[in-house]
Amino acid sequence: MIVDLEKFHNVEFLSVSALNRYINYKFDSDIHLQEVYLRGEISNFKVSGRHAYFSLKDEYSVISAMIFNYQMLNINFNMEDGIIVQVVGTIKVYEKRGSYSIVINHIERDGVGKLYQDFLELKDKLQKEGLFDITHKLPLPEYPMEVAVITAATGDAIHDIISTFNRRLPLAKITLYPALVQGMDAPKDLVRALKDVYRDNKADVIIIGRGGGSYEDLSCFNDELLARTLFSSPIPTVSAIGHEADFTICDFIASFRAPTPTGAAMVLTKEKRDIVNNVLSLEERLNNKIKNIITSSEKNLNQIVKSYGLSNYGKVFDTYVDMYKNMNNRLESFSPKNILISNYEKINNLDNRLEQSYCKNVNDVVNCYNRINDKLRSEIITDSISVNLNNIKQKEEKMNILISSLIDRKTSMLKNLLDKAIILNPLNLMSKGYAITYQDGKVIDSIDKVNVDSTLNVRLKDGLITAKIENIQKSEE
Repeated sequence: MIVDLEKFHNVEFLSVSALNRYINYKFDSDIHLQEVYLRGEISNFKVSGRHAYFSLKDEYSVISAMIFNYQMLNINFNMEDGIIVQVVGTIKVYEKRGSYSIVINHIERDGVGKLYQDFLELKDKLQKEGLFDITHKLPLPEYPMEVAVITAATGDAIHDIISTFNRRLPLAKITLYPALVQGMDAPKDLVRALKDVYRDNKADVIIIGRGGGSYEDLSCFNDELLARTLFSSPIPTVSAIGHEADFTICDFIASFRAPTPTGAAMVLTKEKRDIVNNVLSLEERLNNKIKNIITSSEKNLNQIVKSYGLSNYGKVFDTYVDMYKNMNNRLESFSPKNILISNYEKINNLDNRLEQSYCKNVNDVVNCYNRINDKLRSEIITDSISVNLNNIKQKEEKMNILISSLIDRKTSMLKNLLDKAIILNPLNLMSKGYAITYQDGKVIDSIDKVNVDSTLNVRLKDGLITAKIENIQKSEE
């Protein structure tokens, strides 16, 4: 657009209030803005002075809305963030601020908003997996000296946290890990910041959060990947997201949920008065402990002073002198010199005894050798050998006789058994005219085992006959 400079220098300029008043007039005169039908999701709902103020939003836009208290009496459902509603209202301009909103005359519930529905589904899923269990939450340090803060670098949250720590615990070091806290890219950036803190591994505690905002603004803290990354934190975490009434998935995951960033800083610090009271309490306990030790030591010392040893010092000393003398005499008797002398004398005596014993044993061995040699040369040994040879020869002859007798007995027994086997041989019986009858490979020994028209096999000495039974006649007994 090209500005007409001549007109610019000669025209009468409007005031801001005049422009807003004109816009208000245009809104009031536009029939299409007097009765507007909208459908949207409630966000940032609050009640002030009995009137309700909130925003109506869809995927792309947001409009401010309000309901007067007398209209709220006709509402039959609980208004809260995330609810989708259908409303009828009038568009009004707030001239003082130059903004517009819809004043609602009628409202009905349409359903639960997508963001809120996703929040509830993810909350239910993670809760069933146990990510909200108190057993997984790490205890907060009593006096954290290294504090990592994950939030926007230019927001009010970091300034509130730093000012609170400077006032209550100035020795603590605050390290900012800047990250996006709003928008589509915020979840990934928050995960990145958390991993940076884990990698540095310097912090005693982590604060993650941001200042207040609409429900949509806080939705980045409802991301599943962010929730699982926060759950795996090896460092205690404090969530400080939005206002006290705002809840996100990160609030349920964190070790502790603070209502605001300032509240998070206050949780991790103590009042100077409380610290002084703790120091005074510790001092009192220490003094009492010292007094008890002194009292106990004085009691023990008095008992020692009153003991027999100190009250009868002279007698006890003389007793210990006598004990010393006796011990000294015993020590002298056991001195290395005296022990060496005594052992030297014993060794000499043993050496003499060994030499005498050796000579005697040598003589005895020599004499014994001579006696044995003489005996071996004598005829006694020869006669003994002849006698033993005769005895052996006689025993050999007796053994041969016994063996021959045994062989004869076994031969006779074998012959008898052979004769019996020849007699009992079926072939021999068959040679005398006898036969053996079979049926199906079994010997027939009774007429009860066969039937008329049955086929039999008859074994003779020189062959086999196959016969058919025509008649069976049982013999009389």
